Amino acid sequence: MKHDIDIFRHPTLSRDHRWDRDQNAKLLNIVFQGGTFGNFLKFFLDKFSKLSPDLDGDPFNENGTSHKMDDNDYSGLVQKYHFSFINDNEGKTDLPICTILPTKKKHYLYLKKAQLYRAGDRKVAPDDLWQKPIGEMKEKLPDNVLAIKKLYGLSEDKYYSWFPKFIVRDWYKLEFLMDLEETYNYQVFEIIKEHKFFGRQNMFYLDMETFFNWDTFLENIKKINTKFGLDLDFDRHAEMKILFDKGIRLDSIRQESNKAEEVLEHQAHHDFKDLDVTTEAYIYAHFEKLNPDIQMPLTNRFFRDTEEIHQFIEHFPNWYRRPNPNLG
Repeated sequence: MKHDIDIFRHPTLSRDHRWDRDQNAKLLNIVFQGGTFGNFLKFFLDKFSKLSPDLDGDPFNENGTSHKMDDNDYSGLVQKYHFSFINDNEGKTDLPICTILPTKKKHYLYLKKAQLYRAGDRKVAPDDLWQKPIGEMKEKLPDNVLAIKKLYGLSEDKYYSWFPKFIVRDWYKLEFLMDLEETYNYQVFEIIKEHKFFGRQNMFYLDMETFFNWDTFLENIKKINTKFGLDLDFDRHAEMKILFDKGIRLDSIRQESNKAEEVLEHQAHHDFKDLDVTTEAYIYAHFEKLNPDIQMPLTNRFFRDTEEIHQFIEHFPNWYRRPNPNLG
């Protein structure tokens, strides 16, 4: 399924402030989709480059976003932009650019919540769809509310003013059951990767996994440093890791996405306490794809831990097995 996509008008790809837009960076221009850590990358490179003055403190707000610093706090040698950068620099070539791209399914799980919660520090979460009244969510997530009401035939009246959690989980699960190539976010990043503008620039495509694992982060930061001559001070290795670890510690969405990967791809055991509804949906979709004649239960309560899921699958009665209507 092809989505109607305009990477210049999507709200998470809007223009940056005028100060950023009027001048390209001499060292590196970070051109990124909202939710992919472009602000953190700018802070890190500017802070640890020997070519720019050190930056005091860290960039983090209490929820882990790197939005605390003011533009004037930076040297200007490294800049960050959203994808209006393409229009602003039409006709230019050989610009030093880094673009951050998701490469794993867990990255798309992360974006499903992060682009709501972190963008603009709105702190709107998928869980709000079942934890808050429909009337309130019609203002904050109007498209989601409309889609859920239409798909499940739900009407709003005095007896029914909240969505059940199992409905919200099921709604998210349906997208995770789709082939990744059919989803909106995947197609956005495909447009970015294939855009002719980037083919004319001095490009570095940074794997989004860089921000989920310290070893991967350090490896890829060294590659960026070499490619663009950033002269990062790796003698400050310990200080770099403290900053990276703090970002992970403050970002519960990243932690949960890593947990989902550990459970589903590495068979790790985890308790499932206080998972976000999108992570629950992601786990449901995974096991339904593995077991196409079993549908996961439509209950508000989620599984206690990984062992309980395996028991459910192992002992599911054969006479209840049916082809899953949501799997083509």
